[in-house]
Amino acid sequence: KYSWLWNKNPNDELKVFTKSAPQLEDFEEKLKEFDNFMAQIDEIEGTFQIGALSLKTDGVKTSLQTWTNNWKDVYSKDIHKKAKTLLEQLTDEIKQIRLKIEKPVKEIDSLGSVMQALEEIRKKQSNIAFQFKPVTDMYALIEQQLADVMDRDELDSKKVLEKDWDDLVNKAFTVQIGRAHV
Repeated sequence: KYSWLWNKNPNDELKVFTKSAPQLEDFEEKLKEFDNFMAQIDEIEGTFQIGALSLKTDGVKTSLQTWTNNWKDVYSKDIHKKAKTLLEQLTDEIKQIRLKIEKPVKEIDSLGSVMQALEEIRKKQSNIAFQFKPVTDMYALIEQQLADVMDRDELDSKKVLEKDWDDLVNKAFTVQIGRAHV
């Protein structure tokens, strides 16, 4: 029943799993499977009586739990890696656009650059929530499964992502109004 825990390699199985381009729900379902295995392991009696022989199962239960946690960690860390990459991309994108709109306008080329950045913000405005949602959903799952994996910088970036976007939009509005008065 549990032989797959040690007969298969979790990293190899993760590669097979990710080849099918799984959605977050698929990862969540997989992690729930591991939780179900943990619950089944917990239900194993501490001693098992076979006639006059009494077997203690605590060592076996501990080993099974360790193996199951190893599998769960491999899948959870993969989600974390993906979430962190998306978070870094969005954070960097916001920083790059902010740099463009804060660039002082001294000539026509720099004005064109600022106007392009403003246009980029306008285009992103309509679908930015769709870019934030996967990141926030992944981190919600990570916090549920592996709360202690994230460092302080990552937690801060996650918390201020939407606020940074809102600040950027407000800054763009201010810049746009400022350019209109020039």
